[in-house]
Amino acid sequence: MSEEIIDQFNVTRDLLMAYFDKAYFQTTLDDKGSLFNQAKFRIFIDIGKKKNNITFGVYFNLKEGCSVSDVLNYANTINKELIQVKAIAGEKVITIEHDIWIEGGVLVKNVMASYRSFVSQASAAIGKDRNQVLL
Repeated sequence: MSEEIIDQFNVTRDLLMAYFDKAYFQTTLDDKGSLFNQAKFRIFIDIGKKKNNITFGVYFNLKEGCSVSDVLNYANTINKELIQVKAIAGEKVITIEHDIWIEGGVLVKNVMASYRSFVSQASAAIGKDRNQVLL
């Protein structure tokens, strides 16, 4: 597995599911066919529309009634302090994402290492919630 390559020509949801299962990460499909993995939280694994990237992401629910200012400050803190992920603020959720560029090819072991790093960064993002906007 470590010398195998994923690129824009061979990447599929089934291929990713097989590699994650092979690496002992339990993957599931939701009712819409989206790929998810359960680590410390439910992580989605998505393939870009042009098949040139893989995205790892997690949705965190926001507390009802928290201020827009606090949510935006939280997202900005993540975006400034955690270099490998981006935070996207919504009305009811905040999304933490990490993209892996696969155009030209990337080793499967690097995808798995990026996934582990993403889990760590997403966990660190929870610790940045100083105004307690997360549910």
